[in-house]
Amino acid sequence: MSEGGTFLLSITGQIEFAEVMASAGSAFHCKYEFCSGPDWKIIGGLEAGITQIANVVNNNDRVVFNYPIDVQFKSTNPYGWPQIVISMYRGMTLEGYGRTHLPIRPGNHNLIVDLAKPKASSLLGYLGSFFGYQPELLQPKMLATTAGNNLIRMENCGSINMNFNVVSQGFLRLGYDFGDSN
Repeated sequence: MSEGGTFLLSITGQIEFAEVMASAGSAFHCKYEFCSGPDWKIIGGLEAGITQIANVVNNNDRVVFNYPIDVQFKSTNPYGWPQIVISMYRGMTLEGYGRTHLPIRPGNHNLIVDLAKPKASSLLGYLGSFFGYQPELLQPKMLATTAGNNLIRMENCGSINMNFNVVSQGFLRLGYDFGDSN
């Protein structure tokens, strides 16, 4: 039960699959973490996690994870609405990053999140790519903020499909309205 002045948000669902250029025999896994504003607190579930390794059997098959996610948040205002940041890897090599806000409206939501990976931005970075070096972010959570994101050169590299069920409590009591459901 939510206390006076707070509301609760429960998210259950799964990271279903990724659509990337995958060759037979490739092994993929994802790391995910939730980012939110200063008034948000995780009261149940994990803030971050890592999926199992998913192997690709045929060329260009979907990379199926079906990895469950279950998290509950508590907050006093909607500023800093929670986001999920995903890092996808092929073996130990970065395949791409993705991020999206969690759905606001209660119900079932299918989300398609585009993946992008950083491009080399210097001569040294270009030379490193010839030796298999792939630029990576030290803190993928920074993608959930706007600080400096316009300075990162990224290239699209696929998408991840997720399904979430959203349940909320206390929004209407605090005067928040989700609008027309159509």
